[in-house]
Amino acid sequence: MHYCPQTENCPLTFNPFKACVAPRPIGWISTISKEGICNLAPFSQFQNLSYDPPMVMIAINQGGDEPDNVYRKDTVKNIETTGCFVYNAVTFDLKDSMNLTACGYPPEIDEFEIAGLHKAESLRVAAPRVAESPIQFECEYLQTIRIPGTIAGGKGTTDLIIGKVVEIHVADTAILPTGKLDYESLRLLSRAGYWDYGVLDKTFSMKVPGVSDTRMAAMEGRKP
Repeated sequence: MHYCPQTENCPLTFNPFKACVAPRPIGWISTISKEGICNLAPFSQFQNLSYDPPMVMIAINQGGDEPDNVYRKDTVKNIETTGCFVYNAVTFDLKDSMNLTACGYPPEIDEFEIAGLHKAESLRVAAPRVAESPIQFECEYLQTIRIPGTIAGGKGTTDLIIGKVVEIHVADTAILPTGKLDYESLRLLSRAGYWDYGVLDKTFSMKVPGVSDTRMAAMEGRKP
């Protein structure tokens, strides 16, 4: 099976594009509006960009299903207005809370309250953290790259948000004696395709042969 997405209809019942790029980390993003209302929403088009300095990106499609009712999402507006956001890791235990925050609530609704979650004050940014999440990145907003879509009405248009990580929080219970993350206990949630998710609880190591210790240390995140 193959097809050109620009000129041909997908021959499968379900478009495989997102399903083929899997697993994807879930960016559970908390923000605050200029009026002081908190927002929390998950995005599966999320990734780290660099480690020097540490940066992350979120790709956020516009909301609305009708051509005359397409809008930029509250997360985008809040980030651009206040200049900050927080990435909160989603564990298996938090999956139902995360799913509740995926609903399209109006901007005056606080998703923390909808999902029964607690706020933890950030150290360097105005947006709160999800207290129940074992990993959080406080981020300063750097820029938006607006990528136009081809769907009529602008539904496919994407706001690519780039942020610099200025504070990293990791729960002590999520750290092994070796200083590495305990993936088996964390059970981080990931997005596949369709309505499918996965859990990261099994890992294995493979070192690249012939790589210098200096380069290996940079890839592994340790001091050489």
